Amino acid sequence: MEFLEIRISPRKYMKLLYFALALLAAQAASFARPANLDLGLPAAGTPYDPYMSPVKQVLTHLERQEASMDEVRYFMHLGRSFRYSFTSPSVAATPEETAATHAGDCKAKALWLADQLNDDSVRFVIGKARVTSQMSHAWLMWQHDNRWYILDCTNNWDPIPADRVSTREYIPYYSFAKTGEYRHRATQIMTAAAGSVAGSQVAIAANR
Repeated sequence: MEFLEIRISPRKYMKLLYFALALLAAQAASFARPANLDLGLPAAGTPYDPYMSPVKQVLTHLERQEASMDEVRYFMHLGRSFRYSFTSPSVAATPEETAATHAGDCKAKALWLADQLNDDSVRFVIGKARVTSQMSHAWLMWQHDNRWYILDCTNNWDPIPADRVSTREYIPYYSFAKTGEYRHRATQIMTAAAGSVAGSQVAIAANR
């Protein structure tokens, strides 16, 4: 798992925190309901683009139209068995590195899984596993039989139907696919931060 660290002054941090809490409070009534699936909107770029070279390399070369559910379960179980090992705070290890060491962090495991499935519907997602988390997380979204699934072999053994996940869980910020990049609803907090906090820097650091 990974922290999304925003380096700003204490005063500006508090201002951003109050804004985020107000936004979450306004949405609290909907958290208990099943999520409306957020597939995002096409984006010209994301804050993570400088670190996405290994991800884009894998996604660009995905060729199959659809992996089978049995294959997905098999590779998820294999990836879940890999040891958790933090590599880089920003850049995912390559699938070859993860396969050789049988270890990796959430970025590395998600990218390894995408490479194994070779399914061009796969999206590599950066977001939060839970709305209350201070940690960012990486997982896959995968389309099968016209239904989307969350594939998180860092924390889970099996696919999770995305339309059964509440808005408290698996909150996407940005996603990356063979067809391009996508910006999701939750990025309004990040966008507000970028607009109100001049010179702030976004970095990814990891901690299990």
